[in-house]
Amino acid sequence: MVDDNYKADKPDLEINPNIDESKLSDDEKDMLAGLREGQSSGPELPPALADAQLDPAPQERVTVLDADSPPPGKVAENISAPFPSQEKMSPSAVEEAPPAPEPPPTLEDPPKLEEEEPEEEEEKLSSGFEAPMDNCPHCGWDLSLQTVAEPEHDEKMGFLHSVLGQKTFIQEYSLFGGKVIARFRTLTTKEMDVIYNYVFQQRESGDISTIQDYWEKVNRYRLYLQIIYLAATDGSFTHQLPDAYSKESNPHGTDFWQFPAYDPEVGYLDQIEDKILKDVLRTESIQRTISTYCARFNRLVSKLEVMIDNPDFWKETEQQS
Repeated sequence: MVDDNYKADKPDLEINPNIDESKLSDDEKDMLAGLREGQSSGPELPPALADAQLDPAPQERVTVLDADSPPPGKVAENISAPFPSQEKMSPSAVEEAPPAPEPPPTLEDPPKLEEEEPEEEEEKLSSGFEAPMDNCPHCGWDLSLQTVAEPEHDEKMGFLHSVLGQKTFIQEYSLFGGKVIARFRTLTTKEMDVIYNYVFQQRESGDISTIQDYWEKVNRYRLYLQIIYLAATDGSFTHQLPDAYSKESNPHGTDFWQFPAYDPEVGYLDQIEDKILKDVLRTESIQRTISTYCARFNRLVSKLEVMIDNPDFWKETEQQS
């Protein structure tokens, strides 16, 4: 879109007065008449300025500064003339804003419940005292059991002989006020492997379903191999048991378990269990009693094993003649 206010000025035209109008066509004659009329009426103003100008503005002369300035007699247009005023728009009626919603009603405070009195046990725990520890957090050992006493000289000597001779350690215990004598031995590594392999097979076959049953079986088979002698001092019963599972698992043994039927893949731990339960540990009471003393023997062995770093272990075994 072209703005008429910023059009370039039309150059001044001079009409030759000696034009022979008889040789002109009608259109040319009309054009010539229009040019003559335009020169007589003065310069044509832009439409916007023509409408806005009320009185003819005085012409200002332009000072020529250099050769590029307009030719003499050129009058610059006054662009500072005001533009036609526009009618102000009347403000439209503003719609009234809707009233603000009322705040929701406040809820009443719920009734306070009566505080329950804490139990006596919770009060003890919150008073700064820690709960008693019944079992070792690392191995699950029952802490209510008495601490293993310092091994005696004979026990140290027997354990030392078993280490130097690379054979099982044997310890004898007196039960029921000296009326019953029981002897236990340690197991070899291969004998422990026999137990673990067989119990694992029972677990794979589904005969053992829980971890508790798994360890119960392991401990029972250990007891049946560790006990080697059980007798009453009055001679009412005497059970001399083998001191080794087999020649392959304990070549230093002197007596081995033997049964008519033997499967190398299965072993004969089940036959040993049947033999012990039928002939030796017939009642539940004697079973628990022997199990308790066997556990005591194993704790003694553990106590002696942890004393290997004691620099006085050897000296203590030599101080008695």
